[in-house]
Amino acid sequence: MNTGFDDARPWGTHAPKGLTAWLIRLCHALPGGWRFGYRLTRLFRGPIKRPPARPYDVRVLGMSLRLLNRGNFCEMTALFAPQYYDVPELDWLGKQLAGGGTFVDIGGNIGLYSLAMAHRLGERIDIHTVEPDTELSARMAFNARHNGLKVNLAPVALSDHEGVATLRVHPRQRGQNSLQDGACDHGPDSRNVPVTTLLALCQSRDIAEITAMKIDVEGHEPRILGHFFDHAPETLWPAALLIEHVDDGGLMQRLLGPLGYREEGRTVAQPAAQARADHSPLTLRSKRSRLRSSDAF
Repeated sequence: MNTGFDDARPWGTHAPKGLTAWLIRLCHALPGGWRFGYRLTRLFRGPIKRPPARPYDVRVLGMSLRLLNRGNFCEMTALFAPQYYDVPELDWLGKQLAGGGTFVDIGGNIGLYSLAMAHRLGERIDIHTVEPDTELSARMAFNARHNGLKVNLAPVALSDHEGVATLRVHPRQRGQNSLQDGACDHGPDSRNVPVTTLLALCQSRDIAEITAMKIDVEGHEPRILGHFFDHAPETLWPAALLIEHVDDGGLMQRLLGPLGYREEGRTVAQPAAQARADHSPLTLRSKRSRLRSSDAF
């Protein structure tokens, strides 16, 4: 599947020019936190977002990134509206990791969370990014390499078992890829990927403590975390957890009940992109954590 990304030529090769450069600068100039401003970025990006998919080299989130103009929502937000990209979530994670430690990013996509934490905190933290889509992880690897950032990629899918599963690649929004049990027939939008559990991944990488974890895997969170909390020692439970709040069959009640986490904050996604309140990112902190609590959003 040709997505239009170029990981061969150096950063700067695809610098925006002409009207495209002017529109991107206009989008970036809008003040963050202004909800109507975000809507304006969606209007201004229209001419640039048209097919085909093509890369642009831009300075965003404090880094020099190569980003595609379409086909992946988080990537487009970083390209056209970085001042609106998950600001409270990234700030909260940064506070949890300020003293150093280990960050596990499950559902890394192109690695924006991992890259942002690596850029902010450098060698103070170890970062492990789980992303089974080789196209997305290749984009992360390019941007990490160009910015001199260290991110440890785990090119696997996580679930409640080990083996092989089918990764269904969404034809229009790569961030909505989904995992299905069993091997696939190798159709154009599906591929076999290795599957393991979160506990097995931690053991294979000698991860003894998780300072902060972010998980966003399109509804697969209950299977991953359910197995993990059933089998992992408490010493391995993440001290801070950022999770997409979905209809989870009781996972949140378990986290906030017997597992001893407390809700520290909840953010509301941009209305044009996320209409359902129960899909807002939720931040949790463990009562067992010795880290200083961050402020609620």
